Amino acid sequence: MTEEELYAQCIALLFAGHETTRNLIGNGMYTLLQHPQETAELREKPQMIRFAVEELLRYESPVQLTARVLKEEFKVCGQPIRKGWTVLCMLGAANRDPKQFKEPNQLNLNRLNNQHLAFSAGLHFCIGAQLARLEGQIAILNLVQRFPEMKLAGPRPEWASTFGFRGLKGLPVIM
Repeated sequence: MTEEELYAQCIALLFAGHETTRNLIGNGMYTLLQHPQETAELREKPQMIRFAVEELLRYESPVQLTARVLKEEFKVCGQPIRKGWTVLCMLGAANRDPKQFKEPNQLNLNRLNNQHLAFSAGLHFCIGAQLARLEGQIAILNLVQRFPEMKLAGPRPEWASTFGFRGLKGLPVIM
């Protein structure tokens, strides 16, 4: 591995291993605070946390898009897509696809067969997915259980203006 490749891997690990998990927890808590009945159910049934985190990943994905450079030409709906072109895969939109998810705009912490793309898929599936899931499960369940009176403080929080990631600048709450 060259020094440049080593730096690139370190940067990728920083963003993939920190920024996305931070956004999973922040986006997840923001979503739960907007859905108090679902939050109460999770508090009462902590065994739901695995399904809940999968749904939060689908519903408010920390990574909204990914890019791929095509190695070969192919067609989409009869339209040729050329080798070497960059294609943006809109993961956040795919996670709301009504052909894949029943009532995709509804939060359902008990959703079964949740084949979301928050961690991408195939060869590009996130190497840290299991760690991110575990961190999200621990953090979100602990926050929900330890602070049952937590509520949003004021109007909608501000989203960070980043390309491809979706996360909050902050999450003001009242305990």
